[in-house]
Amino acid sequence: MIRLFAPTALAVCLGVAAQAQVRLEGWFIAFETCEVFQSKNTLTNPGDLRADVRHAYDILGRNTEDGDWYQMRVPGAPVTPDRWIHKDCGVHVLAMSQLPGGSDPDLPDLDLESGTEATDLLLAASWQPAFCEQRPDKTECERLNDGLLPITETQLSLHGLWPQPNGTFYCGVPGAIVDLDKDGNWEALPAPQLDADTADRLVAAMPGTASFLERHEWIKHGTCFFGDRNGDEYYDDSLRVLDAINASSVGALLAASVGNTVSGVALRAAFDDAFGAGAGDRVTIECNFDDGRVLIQELKIALKGEITETSDIGALIRAADPRDPGCSTGVIDPAGLQ
Repeated sequence: MIRLFAPTALAVCLGVAAQAQVRLEGWFIAFETCEVFQSKNTLTNPGDLRADVRHAYDILGRNTEDGDWYQMRVPGAPVTPDRWIHKDCGVHVLAMSQLPGGSDPDLPDLDLESGTEATDLLLAASWQPAFCEQRPDKTECERLNDGLLPITETQLSLHGLWPQPNGTFYCGVPGAIVDLDKDGNWEALPAPQLDADTADRLVAAMPGTASFLERHEWIKHGTCFFGDRNGDEYYDDSLRVLDAINASSVGALLAASVGNTVSGVALRAAFDDAFGAGAGDRVTIECNFDDGRVLIQELKIALKGEITETSDIGALIRAADPRDPGCSTGVIDPAGLQ
């Protein structure tokens, strides 16, 4: 936990006028329950408020270009919702639409097909440290290995929600956009339309947004999900399933096993414990190899039925067809290159 000290009166008088506040866009994601101050100079905190861990707050600015304080909005805070938090308490991230690049205005519009919401699905949930052993130069992996994404060190991250059967891709997507996706030009793809709450949650749950993974998944798979057709329901439903798994005994087993080996039998048994007998038979464990180590990199969980706010996730898993168990054992990789 960091310790914060009030500056002297002279420093306050000189420092405030020396450099102007820098305006920022995006969010501040808190990784500690640090205090959020009405004044960074006097450290006043009406309401004695602290940041919620893993919550993405709308960011307003930074006290200077390389300053120690971020200003963010805390809805409902007494006196003022605009509060200051120390830089060591979290990380500033950009919204997908604010990242460099973006869709080419000359691309054809998405005129997506209508259809019944997909109910035969496969959730791909990644263990990000294992993924990053193979791709350390990706932006999200640099952040993870620099200690800036602690959430991804102890829970599964979202890769995607894939309508089945395999090969159900690019529903109603123009060829020019398909070509961009297949060529890996994800930054130029149309962004999914997300409300603020979904976007906040996705930044934390899908670190690959730093590489525009959310655009790729939406164009390739989400367009075949149908639903409300704009991406928001697709990602809401994806996050509902992922959150249920991370909050279950499956998530507890993974978090407790970082750095150790876990058998596929134990992992599938955790699914049975969390989601009912037979749930583990609907899970495929995928591994990769890293300098002689076998790492568990991804879980693929079959689902059958419509995902709603009140869905029984266990019932959706058990309703799906059994899957090949995949990898028999592997290490739950810690963050950083091993």
